[in-house]
Amino acid sequence: MLTFVGADSPSFFNFKGHIEKSAADEITVPPLALRIDRQNLKKETDTILTVADNDGSFASFTLGENYYIYALQPSADAEPDFVISINSTYPDGYTENNSRKIGGFHYGRIRSTADAFNDNASIDVNIVSNSVWDLQNRPTCDPTGMAKVGDIWVDIYLTSHGAGSWPDQEVVSEYNSTPVTGTEGYCWYDFQRLFSNVDKRMLSYAEWIQAAYGSPQGHDGDNNAAWSATSNSGRAATGTVEQAVSVHGIVDCAGNVQEWLDEFTYRNTGSTGFDWHDVLNAGKDSSDGQGQAYMQNNVSLIAMRAGGSWSHGVYCGARAVALIDCPWHVSSVNGCRGACDSL
Repeated sequence: MLTFVGADSPSFFNFKGHIEKSAADEITVPPLALRIDRQNLKKETDTILTVADNDGSFASFTLGENYYIYALQPSADAEPDFVISINSTYPDGYTENNSRKIGGFHYGRIRSTADAFNDNASIDVNIVSNSVWDLQNRPTCDPTGMAKVGDIWVDIYLTSHGAGSWPDQEVVSEYNSTPVTGTEGYCWYDFQRLFSNVDKRMLSYAEWIQAAYGSPQGHDGDNNAAWSATSNSGRAATGTVEQAVSVHGIVDCAGNVQEWLDEFTYRNTGSTGFDWHDVLNAGKDSSDGQGQAYMQNNVSLIAMRAGGSWSHGVYCGARAVALIDCPWHVSSVNGCRGACDSL
């Protein structure tokens, strides 16, 4: 039985399990006890939520949209009501005083494990099961637009601009948005700053491979499997290619833009001498002194990139990696994807 031990805290909650996807367009909220505006509320049975349980902020689930689940203060008894909303603050018809956000999910593309790497798979569009989060099962950052892969949470989409401006620019994981790259003036160091603004980080190569698993290899002659055709001249909006999704629901791992990783290697040029090289004043803060790098030549330090870019054709894929670019290099093909540890 659920208890109210510790219920004096405004943030009190007690879930008997986790909020989960229970059918294609269905969410199950487990038994729970929580506090909303000094009122202790409890429900001892599962609650099934569908699109019909919306707050009026939307009429149907839509590809690429994020949805939030709220517990509501009832008018009479001590059992909470529930509603789904596209509002990230509080649902239509309620306020922050009589509602509480308890979870959410992303509505996106789904590739079955049986169709891993199949570039002609039947791709479903419904609730992404590993994107469902609640007050206990979630990343330490804002979970919007993220999905759980193993022990970490990964941005479903390539990094794009949110609110603000440099150096406080926020970044988001968002469907049908322009992925940011060196076109906006960013190098590897700048993406570190961008992610620190939203409590995220880069992926390692091992983490990226896990997230990208099942993404089909790109094609030279078309964009059917990924945004990769050798005739392409630039990046595409996130989620442009239907087949470009991994078995974890992570989009555009292959093609579109290369993804900086939080991993380095070293280019040995055969030189036996080391010296200081003035290469670090690059990217958005290039006019400021950032120190120098002590190495064999001015291109010795290599930051790894994954996935392949918009015109790399069959070179793009779920294990594709490039070991050529220095972290201070500003290039239109280099973007990134955020990640975050679990709460």
